[in-house]
Amino acid sequence: MKKINSEVRKSFIISLIVSILFVVGIPMIPIFAGKNWVLMALGIVFVVVGFYGMPLLWISYAGKKRTKRIIQAIEEENLYSNQDIAMQLQMKEKEVYSEITKAINKGYLKGYLYNGKELTINNAKKQTKEEKLTIKKCNNCGGKLEKTDSGYHCPYCDMNFTKDEIA
Repeated sequence: MKKINSEVRKSFIISLIVSILFVVGIPMIPIFAGKNWVLMALGIVFVVVGFYGMPLLWISYAGKKRTKRIIQAIEEENLYSNQDIAMQLQMKEKEVYSEITKAINKGYLKGYLYNGKELTINNAKKQTKEEKLTIKKCNNCGGKLEKTDSGYHCPYCDMNFTKDEIA
């Protein structure tokens, strides 16, 4: 959620700055006409960039807010199917599919498996902080152990260990 929040905030600030520059640029043109050609040219640049860029920037901002809202529905409201999200947010299922796919591709939504209709939490990738910090090694061959329900398993020498047997 941090990444999408940062993107939304950045998009808002840029859109706001360009909007303000557009408004400031309009009076700069007649005020500095014939007096200071640099400031007049700067006013023209502000107006042109604002006129063409401002709508595109605000549309981009709205799209990011929409993606953020879908991520909120998934992470905070625990809605995992396209149908549930579409009903909650009054959207079409195709739009939800497109937004979820975009969120996954851009790295905004992590830790989920998506089959096109429904998200599931990817428990295989979840690890506790302790497990991430310490990599368990096999007492027999030194290979990296895989965590199982009953303990650990070495895929190299096919040995199984309980949690107490691993140093």
